[in-house]
Amino acid sequence: MPDHFAILAQPRRPWLDDAALKEAFHRATAQQHPDVAGGSSDGAAALNGAYAVLRDPATRLRHLLDLEWPGAAPVAAGIAPELADLFGRIAGLRQAGTALAKKEAAAQSPLARALLAGDHAAHRGNLESTLAALAAAEAAAQDDLRAIDTGWEGRDDATRAQLGALQQRFAYLAKWQAQLREDLFRLGS
Repeated sequence: MPDHFAILAQPRRPWLDDAALKEAFHRATAQQHPDVAGGSSDGAAALNGAYAVLRDPATRLRHLLDLEWPGAAPVAAGIAPELADLFGRIAGLRQAGTALAKKEAAAQSPLARALLAGDHAAHRGNLESTLAALAAAEAAAQDDLRAIDTGWEGRDDATRAQLGALQQRFAYLAKWQAQLREDLFRLGS
């Protein structure tokens, strides 16, 4: 397994500064680009792969867990208790969106479609407020990640469990944000 941290000359830690990571990627890409003397397509592909892994907290943490604790049993999957309310809210929103789409598809006349405008606007507002709640939950997860990073030198199995749970939180948050953005896009303007 490649060490994506080493490829981009980044410390093997849970928290990475986004600006420093991006700068390291651009600097390394400028040197390894296939059009530059000494560059190669394999080197550029490795850099792109490393950057894709390290810039996303969920994949970075999964990679870090695999590097630091190879062969360790994965942390039990499940929705974190602090995300349970959001999970229920999102499920209800997605069902409401499906029902609204069916109503809009069945609306034959301009009047019938106009009568759905209020439902459309209310659903859009609910999607936007839930996306804001997901962004706040992601900010809280980032704070938790920074807290784990401050004690990284003394890592142990408890740290592994915390990172595993945090990795799952980031993965769920990213998935839900993508789903709701897609629903918002489908909803149109």
